[in-house]
Amino acid sequence: MNASRLIAILLVLGTIIWIGSAYLDDDVEEQAAAQSTEETSAAHTKPHASVRTITSTAVDHVDYLRISGRTEAVISVEIRAETEARVTEIGATKGQTVKKGDVIAKLSVDDRQARVAKARALVAQRELENSASKSLAEKDYRSKTGVAQSLALLEEARADLSIARTELNNTEIRAPFDGIVENRPADIGDLLSIGDPVATMIQADPMLVVAHVPEHSIGAIDLGQLANVTLYDGTQHDGIVRYTARVSDNNTRTFRVEVEIDNADLRIPDGMTAELQIPVGTKRAHQVLPSVLTLNDEGQLGVRTVVDDTKVEFLPIDLQGGSRERVWIGGLPQEIELIVVGHDWVKEGAVVDVVHLETDGTGLPILAEPEKTDPDSTTTLSEKSAH
Repeated sequence: MNASRLIAILLVLGTIIWIGSAYLDDDVEEQAAAQSTEETSAAHTKPHASVRTITSTAVDHVDYLRISGRTEAVISVEIRAETEARVTEIGATKGQTVKKGDVIAKLSVDDRQARVAKARALVAQRELENSASKSLAEKDYRSKTGVAQSLALLEEARADLSIARTELNNTEIRAPFDGIVENRPADIGDLLSIGDPVATMIQADPMLVVAHVPEHSIGAIDLGQLANVTLYDGTQHDGIVRYTARVSDNNTRTFRVEVEIDNADLRIPDGMTAELQIPVGTKRAHQVLPSVLTLNDEGQLGVRTVVDDTKVEFLPIDLQGGSRERVWIGGLPQEIELIVVGHDWVKEGAVVDVVHLETDGTGLPILAEPEKTDPDSTTTLSEKSAH
């Protein structure tokens, strides 16, 4: 085969390939256009997420100041020795309930009884001397100065007798009020000096619940108002505010508040953690299930609602307390279309299909059976599992 024939064949093949490629490009473009059209159509026909809503209306409710505190005995006294002596007898053990005047401990008497007897005898002597001095003065056999001197000696003797009796009485350490011996560091054989601790007594009925209230809330608390106390063991007690401080703590800028509760059976101990609830007025808020609360992408606590019939909107809230079953939320419009099912699967601005639920007498939704909704379909997950 000569060169000219080979060149001619190559030219013919190149022409055929060039013409065929034009048809192939047209097919590719047609396929791409068709695929794009199908995707656009699918996007337009894709079903919206389905949510369930209720119409929630704000109402007035009692607002409570909730603050942690602890129980504290109404009286706590450390009893100390008032004379120097050795402990000879213990009258009350640690934790024992005593009445006013009961002996807690006895100290050695030593010569105190003899001192009392001596002082009593001296008083008797001074009384006779003073009486004789007065008789002589009436007969002008004694001057008024002499009478005054005998009277001074009598009064001195009487003072010495009183001191001796006090020293003797101080050997018996008695309870100053009805209460409980919380601690008793002194024991038999201990030599006590004046001021040494003998026992610590508390009066636990009534019991106080003490809390420190922030300065922005102290003005809402009045003396004599009712308060509710929940102790760490779960028991609840009604109390009365008996004291609010007029001077704040310099370190915390808070004010001490005392609530008095009954403790007739002495079952409430000193130092137990407690939560105070004190009514401080009324506020307007929505009462909802805690499960409807959610967070947005910025970490704000709030709820999701439906506006314009189909559009999702996130509203931040002011949590105003409540319980595990229901909470009060403020900072919202008077009436909202609240999403109660599906709020965690939709975002702000999304278009959704809305199923409006009826509510019970308290404004909460009536759910026959809670169902989760697939955000990519109007079919519920329970319906999918059934299939």
